[in-house]
Amino acid sequence: MSDVSFFNFLKRSKLDYNMAKSYYDSYDKIMELGLFDKEFYLASYPHIAEEDIDPLEHFLFFGYDEGKYPSPHFNLSTYVSKHPKIKINPLVHYVLEGSKGYFFIRSPADIAKERLINTNSLFLNNYSFDDEPLVSIIILNRNGSKHLKRLFTDFDENTNYKNYEIIVVDNDSSDDSVDVLKEFSKYLPITIIENSVNVSFSKGNNDAAKIANGDYLLLLNNDIEPTFGWLNEMMGVMLNNENVGAVGAKLVFPYTFNMENQETSFSIQHAGVKFREEITPYIYGPYHEHMFFTSIFDHKVNEFKESISNTAATLLVSKDIYLELGGLDEGYFYGYEDIDFAFKLYTNNYKTFYCPSALLFHYESATRLNDEKVHEINFKNISLFKDKWENLLFKDILKDKISQNYFLTEKKLYFIIFSENSSSLISKLIKDLDSYEYDFNLISDMDDYFIGSDSDILISFSLNYNIKKIISRDNIIKILVLNSYDGDLKNINYYDIILTWNDDIEEKIKDQFSSKKVFKLDKKEINEMPSDEILKVVKKVYLE
Repeated sequence: MSDVSFFNFLKRSKLDYNMAKSYYDSYDKIMELGLFDKEFYLASYPHIAEEDIDPLEHFLFFGYDEGKYPSPHFNLSTYVSKHPKIKINPLVHYVLEGSKGYFFIRSPADIAKERLINTNSLFLNNYSFDDEPLVSIIILNRNGSKHLKRLFTDFDENTNYKNYEIIVVDNDSSDDSVDVLKEFSKYLPITIIENSVNVSFSKGNNDAAKIANGDYLLLLNNDIEPTFGWLNEMMGVMLNNENVGAVGAKLVFPYTFNMENQETSFSIQHAGVKFREEITPYIYGPYHEHMFFTSIFDHKVNEFKESISNTAATLLVSKDIYLELGGLDEGYFYGYEDIDFAFKLYTNNYKTFYCPSALLFHYESATRLNDEKVHEINFKNISLFKDKWENLLFKDILKDKISQNYFLTEKKLYFIIFSENSSSLISKLIKDLDSYEYDFNLISDMDDYFIGSDSDILISFSLNYNIKKIISRDNIIKILVLNSYDGDLKNINYYDIILTWNDDIEEKIKDQFSSKKVFKLDKKEINEMPSDEILKVVKKVYLE
């Protein structure tokens, strides 16, 4: 019998003994039949956790009347429509009177989910292999019993690839995770590594890779729910393309009844990674491309493509390459280790592909550290990533923007142009940038210093602009175009590049500022093609 109090039930029913007795007697049966999902209920309605009441007790006496759902699978509205005259809570009615078949009327969320899976089946390649190389699926777990049950239910059937082993690294779980794993190991090829401490994502995967028997490693979060064909599709990409370093999958948010996050239901969680600029501390921050996009079969997210990076929540990689590159960097702790590994692949000329036909639901962040020092740890991860890759990112994103490849970033090359007065050169420059479809902003306010994080190149036509006050990211390129001047040249110290077509100015600047990059331009050429001439200098300084 449950540990709920009959006296509490009597009070909740306003001393209606018959109601209290029927609700109390039904409690354990409701839980046994899986009609009520406590974790789902608290996640969907988090304020209930702050109240002094058992979650099922809350639903029985208050939640149903408030329109709350007891479970993601029990179709409450359909059940009530089949029994329009019921006067008691539908779960109690099901247990006591009218259960025949109605529990198996699926919820709208389940029906929508099935439609997504069926639609995805239309895009499956269903690869056939003469030989299936062994894949070692590595999963880290800490107190994820419920996630493991969801992950491994129908796992073999959904995988549609027979030659695999599973290595689960359990990080000192205090729930029944290990018992759950041992039960599933009767049906699935599971090896368990039982740690006495919570090791990092990098170390856990690296340790498992050392004992893996497979030719390929598949890093997989425990909070994943795979759909049919996922591994077959990923291996098809791996084996049918050249020089492949890693293959990622399409990850979709599951349905949520939590009203604050309901709009994320069945939207894109991951369809490849790109980068955007931040003022601090990131400089360049990775983000999931098309995150929260709801048309999950739109060509934007359903196109097989090469990507700079994929999340390691589901990542397939050759074991030889993984070991060759030293695995995941153990300097990171639950953050940035997968992006870091992607750059190891990138700088060693291995390709990373995004496989949209491999569809998995991601319940996200279930394996991450829950720690008061999480912000401090994140900052350390970011700082390590910045120290290792900032220079490469600056160069390659700049190259990407100039060539308009949009491989590392979706953003366009963005110019800030400062001038106190208009001129034919500035007018031509603006027209040039517009024709090339670069972004730009023209400012003339001497006190406007907020340049923002998106700006790549600042071009000033005046020494009077107090450039040392600008608010921008640290690595914005600052260019001064100078053909005449009055007074002090000290502001030149704050520019990276000086352009002029005046011989006297060129000589004077070189004499006074020997370390500055000064370029003498042909006046006719810069008047005719100002953006071309400026970018030619930028490439010479930063990309050659």
